[in-house]
Amino acid sequence: MGRAQKSLAAPRASAARGRGNGPVPAHAGPAAGAVPFALDRHVFYWITRVIGARDRQLAGKLRPHGLRVPEWRVLAFLFSLPHSAMGDVADAAALDHTTLSRTVDRLAASGLLARLPDPADLRVTRLALTEKGRARFEAVWPVVDELSRSALALLPAGAPDLLCAALRMMREGLDRSLESGAAQDGRPAAARRGARRIR
Repeated sequence: MGRAQKSLAAPRASAARGRGNGPVPAHAGPAAGAVPFALDRHVFYWITRVIGARDRQLAGKLRPHGLRVPEWRVLAFLFSLPHSAMGDVADAAALDHTTLSRTVDRLAASGLLARLPDPADLRVTRLALTEKGRARFEAVWPVVDELSRSALALLPAGAPDLLCAALRMMREGLDRSLESGAAQDGRPAAARRGARRIR
């Protein structure tokens, strides 16, 4: 059995051992009348596993540079899109209000980013890397890139680009679902997103 097949069969085998029934055949289907759910074919199960494994390894590689994973996410986003609003950073970095605020506080205290007012809307706080912040990103990026390359090493040529395209479409599908739900509630989707936006 190849490495990929072993990794796919592992969740089923371990789940079966937990019930004391022995390994489940690789292609066994759900029991009659059961919910048709196969964990090892659930896309978001694998997304969660990959992100979790990468973040654990990334945390160790960032530690010598004085950074945590949420701080790295913020630095990376602001390196690509400077002067972004906090709400946009929160969305892109997948950080909640409390975590983002603490992360920004630590980065600002370290001199890696600055909070800036938005001339068009004084309620909005924008963020930008300082020269020190850009230098820190440039120093850390090769380490992060090496880890990312390791994660993608077993994929066939062209698969990373297809994966990025697929994930973008998945995000678009979720955004459409949000808009549909907001419309059913009688509120524009923008209003719902704005209620969660971090200023």
